[in-house]
Amino acid sequence: MSHGIAAGLMPLWDDYAAEITSPFADLRNTGSIARAGGSITAAMFLKAFAEKYTWAHLDIAGTAWQGSKGATGRPVPMLTQYLLAKQAK
Repeated sequence: MSHGIAAGLMPLWDDYAAEITSPFADLRNTGSIARAGGSITAAMFLKAFAEKYTWAHLDIAGTAWQGSKGATGRPVPMLTQYLLAKQAK
């Protein structure tokens, strides 16, 4: 946990890969069934294109907006702390 933001690894199991297969494109960017976890299928989509890089999927959909007040910037402190720590190494 960093700056009050919980973070964890996404379950990038092969079982989820079937959710993003498409008969029309290399991959689809949404799950193929309604019960599929959106954040997991989004991470699987990103994994397919970023396999040789260290990457992170920040799922901010639920915390990104604060009504009519605008964007919350919720993951920015955690991402900033991570980048500063990487720079210090």
